[in-house]
Amino acid sequence: MDDLAAQAVALGRQVADRAKSLHLGGNARDVAFVSRCLGRLKERQPFDAADEGGFDSVMDILERSIAAECLGSEDRFEETGYDEFGPHGETRETPVYSDRGNKLIELRSLFQDFLNSRDSVLDQVAAQRCLLGIMNR
Repeated sequence: MDDLAAQAVALGRQVADRAKSLHLGGNARDVAFVSRCLGRLKERQPFDAADEGGFDSVMDILERSIAAECLGSEDRFEETGYDEFGPHGETRETPVYSDRGNKLIELRSLFQDFLNSRDSVLDQVAAQRCLLGIMNR
């Protein structure tokens, strides 16, 4: 569990740093809000239950920011299989993003990794509390 907690702390710090460098949010108010919501991550404190709603709001801001960076779409070949005759696939309409949009997509992936890691740690803590409760009966 120590390694998983350390990973959550490190990922949280990376999320806070990247969000700050990208000025996440479409305006000064949102940028300041994101900074407040991620402030404890910068201080290596990712497990406060009070942050849950803030993380949800930051993810919403991130999704809106990504959508705003969409430049359009293009048709791309996507491989769906491969056999002795070569690749098989289909053409799919795929969104095209600005450089900032691609960086925001990377941030979303990092943020989701952080949230998953954080949830795993909190689940293990809850399980240990349950076990301690059983053993102390």
